[in-house]
Amino acid sequence: MVRVRSDGGETLLLVPGSELGAGGQATVYPVPGRPDRVAKIYHDPAPEQELKLRRMIAHPPAGASAGGSGAGIFAWPLELLRGEDGGLVGFLLPRVDGRLRVFELYNPATRRERAPLFHHGLLHRAARSLAAAFDRLHEAGFVVGDVNESNILVGEDGRVVLIDTDSFQVRDPVSGTVYRCPVGRPEFTPPELRERSFAETDRAPEHDRFGLGVLVFQMLMEGTHPFAGRFRGEGEPPPVEERIAAGLFPYAPRDGVELEPPRTAPPFQLLDPGVRALLGRCFVDGHRDPAARPSAAEWRDALAAAGEALVACARNEQHRHAPHLGDCPWCERARRLEGRDPFPSALAVQRGEHSRRAAPVRATRRREPARAATAAVRPSSAARFSGWLLGALLVAGLGLASPSLGLSVAAVVAGMLLVRWWRSMGGLARGGLVTAILAGLTVLIVATGFFAGADDPGVPWEPSTFSVIEVDRKPVLLNPERLPAMVALLRREREDTLIPPFSNLQFPVDESGQIDPEYVTMSWGIESESLDRARFAFLPLRFAPGVWRGKPVRTRVGVPLQWTNGRATALVELATWHPGVNSLPEPVLMGDSPLRGGRRGPDIPDVKPMLLNSGEVRALLARTYPPLLRDAGVTGRADLKFVIDTNGRVVPSSITVVSATHEEFAEASTRVAAGMRFSSAMMEGDVTPVLVQIPISWTLER
Repeated sequence: MVRVRSDGGETLLLVPGSELGAGGQATVYPVPGRPDRVAKIYHDPAPEQELKLRRMIAHPPAGASAGGSGAGIFAWPLELLRGEDGGLVGFLLPRVDGRLRVFELYNPATRRERAPLFHHGLLHRAARSLAAAFDRLHEAGFVVGDVNESNILVGEDGRVVLIDTDSFQVRDPVSGTVYRCPVGRPEFTPPELRERSFAETDRAPEHDRFGLGVLVFQMLMEGTHPFAGRFRGEGEPPPVEERIAAGLFPYAPRDGVELEPPRTAPPFQLLDPGVRALLGRCFVDGHRDPAARPSAAEWRDALAAAGEALVACARNEQHRHAPHLGDCPWCERARRLEGRDPFPSALAVQRGEHSRRAAPVRATRRREPARAATAAVRPSSAARFSGWLLGALLVAGLGLASPSLGLSVAAVVAGMLLVRWWRSMGGLARGGLVTAILAGLTVLIVATGFFAGADDPGVPWEPSTFSVIEVDRKPVLLNPERLPAMVALLRREREDTLIPPFSNLQFPVDESGQIDPEYVTMSWGIESESLDRARFAFLPLRFAPGVWRGKPVRTRVGVPLQWTNGRATALVELATWHPGVNSLPEPVLMGDSPLRGGRRGPDIPDVKPMLLNSGEVRALLARTYPPLLRDAGVTGRADLKFVIDTNGRVVPSSITVVSATHEEFAEASTRVAAGMRFSSAMMEGDVTPVLVQIPISWTLER
């Protein structure tokens, strides 16, 4: 039992093993006998933390209660908690249950699974509620600082609760002391703070406004980041923080733009004109002048007006869209996603159809009236057999023929004959004819090389090309180092499924060498939701386009994959994938390593440890990326400390999470650290254990 005492004199017994969550800085416990409260206990509270919490408790913003009715609500510190020595160990705060993290709602895959009836109107309401929460904070003199999607919870009514409020920047109006927020996420950081140290920077509301604009964009655009897109410039696509620094907002009309909106994103025009105008101010005008970014109050009012103006689709009441649109954009998006409706109807949810792609409507066959026995004239068995045999021979012959004009003429003649036979045949013979047609088509596919290269799994990456014309030059992959991430995703999706030993990945490559992810297909039956996720893995692949008569043309390519025991053989070794720029830096020696025999060594060993199994670590990073965060596009970082023993192995019991942007990243990073292998550190010619600190970045920008 963990015994703590509140400043009000109440003694609380916290039960180990009952933790509700844990991160790099603190652990959250339920409070026995107080179902409306939780206790946040710090691992190592900083000396100034008590002063900061006292200021927050004494001067909370409006709505700082999980039971309040305001649009913006905060899980605010209520009372300090102390240990047996009287020192600060944590604080009490309201318990928040029955809500989802915001990225589980703006991401269509997780939304369909966890809240399928949370429509676009509720996303508008949640965005408005978030803006109202920021407005209340700024009016009270607080700054969020570390704006991100992990600290925002949303209820089924669209109202938000902001958690981890003790990380906010707090200013004491009496002393003028600023208790800063020392952390931040690059994809939510404004360009003017990119090279700044957060621990040494006083942040202002206009910095929060940039992150608020990013969140609003993601909430209304199906999780798309406002600076995601197809890069048209020279060289490798820059990571998102460099795009932000350069002001590459792909939806701004201008000449010479290097970034275009991703094809997987909804059209920008579906947003209310007033909301689009604020986004332009935030990311275009605000890039030049941070003060030009819309205030939280402006966002609140614009989102309220846009939400109230939404109209429901006549075909699906869950489709809510702006009235300036002639057709429902969500019906069109469901069609483009081959039946995967981003906002399924209530009836579809009731039937369980929202979790799978909608099947095409089949026409009901009309029952024919019974005929007199004398009117039914059936062909003889010999005639039925002859029809089946002739059909099989004809279709098989067509399959072996070359794709030429002769094949087209033969197909027309075959069609006429098949219609005649069809009318004269009984049900059994017709079934045989259908079987023959399918067999012939299979021969056709094999003969024309539809799966070219699939029988030779050892060939290098050279896509087979099949298009309307025979191109003069096939597409050429320009960045094969991106392939392992794609193969890793395919492994995860199918690792427990029995599938054919050879498969084919197929996708179109346009005239600029970009993949159109909406039309990526597999020759094996991947689940539709997995395919939704797989599409995004193909976006970084870039090609030199196919060429015909000296001009680039759109082509469709097929790539052979080999599968053994349910796992894919990578075309490029997975170990070549580097999941983040800072994922495998040199460890920082902490200088207080325990030596053998319990002695303490000098500050720095003569020979530093070096990571020996970087390939295995990168593969482990790919396998352990938390699926929910990966699917929602959430990135982050964790800083770890651990001891490397004399054999170069990490001591599992010594692994400590110093900080982490998300608790799931903390857990995953611990597993990664346990798999690291190092060369031994040496001091005066003798091997020695050493304590190191190492950051691990989790990013989708490859």
